Amino acid sequence: MLASDEDGGPLEALEFSLASDIVELLVLTTDAIFLQTLRDAVGGARRLWHVLSADKVSDLLVAGEVGIVVLDAQALQEPASVFVAQIKRQFPDLVVVAAGHREDETSLAGLISAGLVYRFIHKPMSSARAKLFAEAAIKKYEDQRRRAAQAPKLRRTSPSGRMWLTGGAMGVLALAAAVAWMVHQSGGEDLTPPPAAEPAKPIAAEVSEMARAAAALAANRLTAPPGDNALELYLGLLARDPADSSARAGLSEVHERLLARAENALLEERLDEAAAAIETARKSGVEGGRIVFLTAQLAKAREQIKAALAQVQQQARARSAPRAEEDRAAPLLNLATQRIAGGSLLEPDRDSARFYVQEALRADPQNAAVLEARRVLASRLLEEVRSAIDRREFAHAAALIDGANGIAVPANIESVQGLLAAARKQADVDAWGQLLKSANERLLQDRLIEPANDNAKYFYLTLKQLDPGNAALSSVLQDLGTRLASKARRALILGQTDAAKSWLDEAGAIGFTSAEVSSAQHDLDAALAKQNFMTNLVPANQLTLLKSVQPAYPAKAQDKKLEGWVDVEFTVSEAGKVQDIAVRAASIPGVFEDAAVKAVSQWRYRPILREARPVPVRTQIRIRFTLS
Repeated sequence: MLASDEDGGPLEALEFSLASDIVELLVLTTDAIFLQTLRDAVGGARRLWHVLSADKVSDLLVAGEVGIVVLDAQALQEPASVFVAQIKRQFPDLVVVAAGHREDETSLAGLISAGLVYRFIHKPMSSARAKLFAEAAIKKYEDQRRRAAQAPKLRRTSPSGRMWLTGGAMGVLALAAAVAWMVHQSGGEDLTPPPAAEPAKPIAAEVSEMARAAAALAANRLTAPPGDNALELYLGLLARDPADSSARAGLSEVHERLLARAENALLEERLDEAAAAIETARKSGVEGGRIVFLTAQLAKAREQIKAALAQVQQQARARSAPRAEEDRAAPLLNLATQRIAGGSLLEPDRDSARFYVQEALRADPQNAAVLEARRVLASRLLEEVRSAIDRREFAHAAALIDGANGIAVPANIESVQGLLAAARKQADVDAWGQLLKSANERLLQDRLIEPANDNAKYFYLTLKQLDPGNAALSSVLQDLGTRLASKARRALILGQTDAAKSWLDEAGAIGFTSAEVSSAQHDLDAALAKQNFMTNLVPANQLTLLKSVQPAYPAKAQDKKLEGWVDVEFTVSEAGKVQDIAVRAASIPGVFEDAAVKAVSQWRYRPILREARPVPVRTQIRIRFTLS
C-alpha cells in the first residue's frame, strides 16, 4: 500500500489507521525521482508514507507506530543533524536513514558514528541500491522488535511519556555516542562501541595480550595485520582460557564489526569484500540468522550481476543474429562481457572491457545492449574504486577513476572522487598522528638524534614539513630543544667541547632558542676561546724578559752529578707576570721540575700589546740544568 498526506483528507482522518497498523516506512522528501525509486524498491508488500515537511513527520510519529524514517536532507529547513537529534530524543527506537549529498553526510558524521543515523544514502541512487538500503533498514527494525519481544516486559508509558528520555538513558546514549565516534575516527566503520572490559588478569603476559587485543579492536584492526589483529588476539586468549569473559566480549564485538563490514560492503556493492568479511566471521565461529541473511544477500547480489551480464550477452546475440555481417557492435559486446566477467576492466589497454565497450558505443551508440554493458562496467569500476580506497591504495583508486571517465555517470565519478579525497586527507591525518606519536616516544626513550630516520628530531622535522600548522609541534619542539640544551650543558661540565657544540648545533637546526641554550652557547664560546688560547703558543724568543731567576740546582741531582732539562708552559699576563705554569716534559722525571717551576714563577716580561692594549699570551720554554 502506498499513501501520501496529499492523496487523501486531513491528517486527523489517518489517525485511526495509523494507530491500529504498523507504518513500515515514512519518507520526507521533495525529490519525486528519489521517492519513486524508493517506492519501486519497497514494492507493494510494504507500506510507505510520503510527507513534504518536517512538521508532518512529527505528527505521523506521534500518531502511529512508525519504525523507519527516510529523511532527505534537502527537504529540511533546519540542519539535518538538529532534526535527527530531536526525533531520536523523542523516539529512540526509530530507525533513521538519511539521504543527500557528500556535504550532508559530513554534517551527520557524528550521528552516523553514534548509531543515531542507521545509514546514509548518496543521491542519486539506483533501484538496486535503494532496495538493498530498504531491506537493511527493515531488517534492522525487525531485529529491534524481536529483541524487544524477548526482553522482560516493562511497564508501558503513556504516549506523552515516549517523547522524552530519562536523564540516565541520555547519559548512556552520550557515552555510547562518544565511544562510537572514537571508533569511527580510527577505523571509518559504522560500528557499535566495544563492550566494557573486565578487570585485568593477574598474569602480566595475559594483561599485555589483552591490552594488545583491546588496542587492535579500538584501532579497528579486525583481521590484519597477521599476528596483531583483534580476531587472532582474542581467539588466542580464549584458547588459553575459554572462560575469559573479557576475551569473549571482545570476540563478540569483533564478530559484530565483521558482520557490519559485510553489510556495508553489500550496500556499497563491494561483493568481494563482503564475501571475505562473511567468510572470516563464519570461520571465527559466527552462527545464526544474521550471517545466513547476509550470505543470502551476497548470493542474490551476485546472481543479479550474473543475470545482468547474461542479459547483455543475450541482447548482443539477439541483435547479431539477423544481421551478423552488419552489426559491428555484437562481437565487441561479447568481448566486453567476457572481459568484465574475467575482471579485465581496464587492462590490457586494447583488450579490456573498457576498450570494447567504447568501441561498441562508437559502432552503435543507441544500442540498448551496449548501454547496459556500459552500465555494468561502470558499476564494477566504481565498486573497484571503493575497494581500493578502503585498502588505502589511492594511486590505484585514482587510476580506476580515470578509467571510469566516459563510462560512469559524472555524478558518480564526482562522488567517488570525493571519497578518494576524503580518504587521502584522513590518511594524511593518520600519518601525521603517527609521526607525532613516534616523536614523543623517541623523546621518552632519549633517542633525540640517533639512529638515523628513527629519532625525535627526524619525526619532528618530518611532521613540521608535512603539517606546519600542527598545534602539537610547539610542545615537541620545547621538549626536544630542552633535552638538547641539557645534553650540551652536561658535555660542557665534562669538558667535552666538541660534544657540547654538536648538541647546540642540533638545537639550532630545529629552530629552538631559550635562555639555557644562550647560556650554554656563551660558556661554550668561552671554553673554546680558552682552549684556543692554551693551544696557540707564542714563541718565547718573541717575548722580552725583564727579570729572570736562575733555578736552584737540586742537591740530590748535584750529588749524583745529574744533568737534564724541563719544558714548562705558562701564561704571561697583561701585567707581565707568569701564571698557570705547567710542566709539559722532563728529561729525568721527578728531579728538576720543582726547581724549574719555582724559578720561572718569579720571572717578569714586558706585556704584549695588541691594538695598543696589553693582552695575555701563552708561551713555552725549556729550562736546562747543567753542572759547571
